[in-house]
Amino acid sequence: MSAHSHTNQCHILWRIIFFCTAFVYMEILFHLAVYRTIDSNIIHLLLFAIACGISMSILCSFWNRYVNAAIAYTLWAVVSIYYIAQYIYYRIFRTFLSLVSIGGAQDAMNFRSVLWGALKSNWYFIMLFLLPLTCLILINRLWFSFDRCSLKMFAVGAVSTALMWTVSICTLGINGTQTYSPYALFHGRYVLELSMNRLGVMVTTGRDFVTMITKSNSTRSFELAEAAGSITREASASPASDSTADSTTEIQADESPVFVPQVDDSIDFANLYNSTDDETLRSLSAYFSGVTPTYTDEYTGMFKGYNVVFVTAESLSTYGISREATPTLYKIYHDGFEFTNFYNPLWYHSTIDGEYTNCLSQYPASSKWSFEASADTYQPYALGNILNKQGYKSYGYHDFDATYYDRTRTHPNMGYTTFKAIGVGLDIPDHVMYSDLECMEAVYNDFIENEHFNMYFMSFSGHLPYNYENQYICQINREEAEQALAGQNHSDEAIAYVAAQMELDKALQFLMEKLEAAGKLDTTLFIVAPDHYPYGLSDGVYNELAGRDIENDPFELHRNQFGIWNASMEKPVTVSKLCSSVDILPTVLNLLGADFDSRLLAGHNILSDSDELVIFANQSFITDKVKYDASTGEASYSIPASEIPDGYLDQMISEVENRLYISDEMINSDYFSFVYGPSSN
Repeated sequence: MSAHSHTNQCHILWRIIFFCTAFVYMEILFHLAVYRTIDSNIIHLLLFAIACGISMSILCSFWNRYVNAAIAYTLWAVVSIYYIAQYIYYRIFRTFLSLVSIGGAQDAMNFRSVLWGALKSNWYFIMLFLLPLTCLILINRLWFSFDRCSLKMFAVGAVSTALMWTVSICTLGINGTQTYSPYALFHGRYVLELSMNRLGVMVTTGRDFVTMITKSNSTRSFELAEAAGSITREASASPASDSTADSTTEIQADESPVFVPQVDDSIDFANLYNSTDDETLRSLSAYFSGVTPTYTDEYTGMFKGYNVVFVTAESLSTYGISREATPTLYKIYHDGFEFTNFYNPLWYHSTIDGEYTNCLSQYPASSKWSFEASADTYQPYALGNILNKQGYKSYGYHDFDATYYDRTRTHPNMGYTTFKAIGVGLDIPDHVMYSDLECMEAVYNDFIENEHFNMYFMSFSGHLPYNYENQYICQINREEAEQALAGQNHSDEAIAYVAAQMELDKALQFLMEKLEAAGKLDTTLFIVAPDHYPYGLSDGVYNELAGRDIENDPFELHRNQFGIWNASMEKPVTVSKLCSSVDILPTVLNLLGADFDSRLLAGHNILSDSDELVIFANQSFITDKVKYDASTGEASYSIPASEIPDGYLDQMISEVENRLYISDEMINSDYFSFVYGPSSN
């Protein structure tokens, strides 16, 4: 072997060793930083890391030493920044940064104090993520150059790259091919959180890119149900409300309640199926043909004709609500319809996904801004659209930038034809943080004189951070919060969180007082629902508010409450049925006596006899029989095993996947326009 040949081999060899080692290091560091543990699935992360390392070494080997060095430094700097960005994003939002979220993440980083706080508190991890870049520079300067490799060595490297990727993919099945295994996540349905855990950052990013481009992560087909066709509203003796609800409505013993299916009589899924050659539309029609509708119940139409105030409350948690600190929220949560088994899952894109789920009763997708995509679709069951047809006037408000998450498109599309936010019709003082109370004071005159109004408010004062240094809302409510929580031994951050939520409480109290003065409080229905749990709290502070360890429980972390309240209710209705954010809209529509087809919404009217199911972002779920953790594959049953139907768990896993897929395709295909005709929009 000539000296030149030996030198050429050394040039490519040190690059392969370095980049393979660097990717392995980055994946292990990221995994430990996020999950704090390692299991047998780590082998797949390591194999893919080595494949990535060989690939990068080839990319910086074909040109002269200066170009190769520039490529190597640039690529690895991008990789380093990307790992850091993923980690910091996770530390702030408790979810991962999908490629489609990058534009929104830029908006989110407008909260510079939050970003700098996260960077400062995690500086040591940032330094560790930057260590390979430092080593690369030193190795290149002190020992090895980026000289161009021979064509032969380049070919060997290319073959090695292909071989390593093949080995990495072929070994995915060593731990089985069951649902949510590394094999299934790579070849089947893309699940962002589980993929990060089991396939690593780089492979997940590749899967994310493909899903974003194709706008779907799988294709599913369904068979038309044998009884498909139109369903008429025939009376049913089926009980629509069970013992989970303590009714305020008394029914005479000699009266038998008559309940009918909540369907649109004009919809014939068999006819829809046969009317198109579009496979997605046919598949959706087939799926809905087999969905069991919910039935009306004793509460149906209880608030028909009432005015509506619907609030999606930023980071509101039941553990931050008390009679002393937030009396108005406490009243709404406990003196009306009180849902004690409600879960508020954190979805992929934080607030906007939580708001989307509350407003449209569909599950969001990780591969897109589902709410933004919905702006180009027909949404007949959005509260604004459905009430406007009854003569209501609908108004939407948000006390932050109008361009944030593109609400100037999404909210008018839901029927809130008057939409105001900062920069678009809403002029309130800028204290760096905006006040919910000042917002309500500025807008209530828009709607309060209307005979029938529907007002939607996305609150802002409860937004992170929770401190007294740069959070104006926490500052102005500090003294009241400290007095209300006196003797509870809470930290400053916990008290600051409650102080932030007190501003929404004051805004609602102000509105109630104005409605009472106008003689409209008794005929106004209030709905207050959180967008997600307060992930902006530091580690341990949420446990402090809850009085127990919930941060390490993937289910209890998302347990929350939402409230439906009207001043004329004589006593509360306690509902212990399992439910979640996606069930809010159909429940509200039911109480308002609105006509809708329950089969076309992902959620169910909680007051009906529908099945109980809560789905989380990583495809874990809870039913009345089982709690399934997709991250571990563990299932815990709430009833004796002998009472579990054969194949129940597999059936529910498939049902969860189907429901998430259907919600995604509802937006992709604009299915409501297909059902009702393009002219409806």
